[in-house]
Amino acid sequence: IAQKIINPDQYPFGKRKYTIPAPKSTKKALSKEQLKILFETEPKTQDQRRAKAFWFFSYACNGMNIKDIACLQYKNIDGDILQFRRAKTSNTNSSQAPVIVYLNEYTKSVIDIYGNRIKSPDQYVFSIIDHKSAPEERHRQLKNFIRYINQHFGSFAQELGIEEHVSSYWARHSFATQAIRNGASMEYVSEALSHSNLTTTRNYFAGFEDEKKKEISKKMMEF
Repeated sequence: IAQKIINPDQYPFGKRKYTIPAPKSTKKALSKEQLKILFETEPKTQDQRRAKAFWFFSYACNGMNIKDIACLQYKNIDGDILQFRRAKTSNTNSSQAPVIVYLNEYTKSVIDIYGNRIKSPDQYVFSIIDHKSAPEERHRQLKNFIRYINQHFGSFAQELGIEEHVSSYWARHSFATQAIRNGASMEYVSEALSHSNLTTTRNYFAGFEDEKKKEISKKMMEF
């Protein structure tokens, strides 16, 4: 259309034309109580223990995507600060600001336990994928690791009575929801998730729990 090759009337989307259906909003965030149970319970197997470590690493690092975790290098870490650019937007938005995460004792312990012993700047923190492999092979390795987390952390959650099919992506939604429920602004969470707009962030928020709603309602009359 911009190059005058076709007429704007041929564009199929817009007012009184085809409307892309909005996706159904599905709750993908764990409650505070569920997170507490999962975090404080010791898994039975080594696989569950490793899957749990990376799931909570993602959760504690602003809901970091597993691909971004796989691409972390030691040069991204400066003391307590972890700084990186999302792999999802690195080739599409060069102006996107880097994501900054403040490492806590837990995330540092995951790096100590599962991180590579060689800590040169260009060394990848975790041996999740072989970065010297062909792109197709790296993609397969990443998918296998995500499947590994989903399988073993999912079974761990079900053993603890959590009926939802918890996957690695739930860590991102759970971070957003818990941050907002703990008082963080939507703008802060949007920046932490490296979203380009607040609408996307709102889709990650699972809403306030009933007890929080009651608390807000009571305080409305405290003048």
